[in-house]
Amino acid sequence: MALAGCSASKASEPDLPRSVSPGWTRTALARAPLPAAVPPAGAPQCWKADYSGQAGPRTSAEVWVCVYATSDGAFDAMQRARAEAQMVRFQDRRYLVLVKWNDAPKASLTALVRAIQKAVQSLAG
Repeated sequence: MALAGCSASKASEPDLPRSVSPGWTRTALARAPLPAAVPPAGAPQCWKADYSGQAGPRTSAEVWVCVYATSDGAFDAMQRARAEAQMVRFQDRRYLVLVKWNDAPKASLTALVRAIQKAVQSLAG
């Protein structure tokens, strides 16, 4: 499902994968406040997805997808976002994405991040 309209205020729920091999399952997806690592400028509309993994009872990931009014706003936020351990971030046009994980094997985490990137690329069209 693509995000409609030209402004972040009209953002609809992003179509993130419900499952990603090997073993990731999306357990929640809801509107969320801007992550603490990201500066508040630009007033983006954010969604947070929670994923659980099968590598262990603590294997989890949190994915924020924030849509800005312009690609410049998303780029600026990505540049100013605070680096954190066990977190990657990327920007695609108007979208800023942060992925934070806990106790995830590298190969499994790489598969999840690639699936999220592909989903966001289709949103950005």
